[in-house]
Amino acid sequence: MADNATPWKCGAQAFVIENAPICDLDDTENPDSTACAMLLDLPLVPLLSRPLLEPPPSPTPRNFFIADAGIKGAGMFAVELARDIPAGGLILVDRPIAVVPSSVTAEWKREAFDALIPRISPVSREALLALANCKPLEECPVVEGIALTNAFQIDLPVPPLAAAQEYGGVFPNISRANHRCGLNTAIKWDLASFSVSMYALRPVRTGEEIHNQYIDVLATRAERRAQLARYDFECTCPHCDLADEDAVARSDAARAELRDWRQLHPRFLPWSMDMCRPDDTIIDSSLRALDLIEQEGLYGMQVPFIEDVALSYAVLGDESQFREWAQKIVDLCSGQDPTRAAKFARWIENPQSYKEWGWRAKQRLVLDKRKDISDDIDISIPW
Repeated sequence: MADNATPWKCGAQAFVIENAPICDLDDTENPDSTACAMLLDLPLVPLLSRPLLEPPPSPTPRNFFIADAGIKGAGMFAVELARDIPAGGLILVDRPIAVVPSSVTAEWKREAFDALIPRISPVSREALLALANCKPLEECPVVEGIALTNAFQIDLPVPPLAAAQEYGGVFPNISRANHRCGLNTAIKWDLASFSVSMYALRPVRTGEEIHNQYIDVLATRAERRAQLARYDFECTCPHCDLADEDAVARSDAARAELRDWRQLHPRFLPWSMDMCRPDDTIIDSSLRALDLIEQEGLYGMQVPFIEDVALSYAVLGDESQFREWAQKIVDLCSGQDPTRAAKFARWIENPQSYKEWGWRAKQRLVLDKRKDISDDIDISIPW
C-alpha cells in the first residue's frame, strides 16, 4: 500500500511511501504495516512492486552478536567459544527496515521521514529506533538522522527517463557493524531478494569485532577523517592511530599506490602474450600489491591480485602453484562470487582445461631453442 494520493513534490520528482514487498510475520493483523518502509521516487514504485526471491538463510546458530563497543557505541562481534569464521564464510543475511533517498532538501522532508515510522511494524520499528543517531533532532528528522548514521547505498532499478536518485538502506543487524579503515568483511546487495549478505574477507577470530566500510578507505588519513566527521567521530583504528607522521605518510603512500595500481603496473593479459617481459612480472607485481593489502588491512581488494597470480602460473604451466592460488579464489568467492569460484574449481579439477594453459612456457621453450641455434652459427665476417 503506498501513499500515492498525496505524493511529496521535489521539482519534477514526486516521492511516496511504499511498503517493501517483504512478508512481516510479526504483524499479520495490520495490512498497512511492513517490515520495511520506503520513501521512493514515484516511477520506481511499480518496478519494486513484484514478488521477491527468498534470500539465502543466515548461518545457524548465529556466528555474531551485538555488544558494547566502547566509545563507538554498539558493535557487531564474532561469536565467542566457537570456531573462527573462515575467509569467504557467510556471516549473515539481512533485509532493510527502511529505504530512503540519499539526499532530500525539500521543505516536506521532516513530514515525509516522520511518516515512515508508523508504517513500520513494531518489531522492525524497535530495531530501527535502537540504531545510533549522530544528528540532533533539530537538524533533521529522527529516521533521516538514523539513515545518515547507519545506511549504506543499495542499487535499485532506474526508471526510464526518471531523474537519477541514489538510495540508502538501513538494516537491523549489518548497520550495527562499525567502520574501520581496514576491513574484515564485504557486503553484497541482491535486488532480487531485497537482501544483503555479509562475508568474511579473512578469518575472523572468535570475539573479534566485525567491521564495515563507511567511506573511501583508499583516501589519505586526513581525507578519511574529514569524511568521517559527518558521523561525528574520529577513527582511531590501527590504520589511523599511527605512531608518527612517517607512519602516516607510509600508509597514505601504500593506499595511493593501491588506488592507482591498474594505471601504473602491467596487466595480466598484455603480459601473458608479451615474451619480452620476464615470466615473473605479474607474479612479483601482484605479490607486492598483496603485501600492501595485508599491511593496510584492505582485504576487499585481494581477489583480482590473487587471480592474476593463479592465471600467471596457469600460462606458465606450473600446476602445483596454480592449484594453490586458485583454491584461494574458490575459498574467498564461493559465497559472494559463486560464478568465479565455480570457474576456478573446474580449472583446479582439470588445469589443462584452461584455454591458455602453459602457453607462455611453450613459447619460452621455442625462443630458447632459437637462441641456442643462433649461438651455434658463426656469423663473424670472414675477412
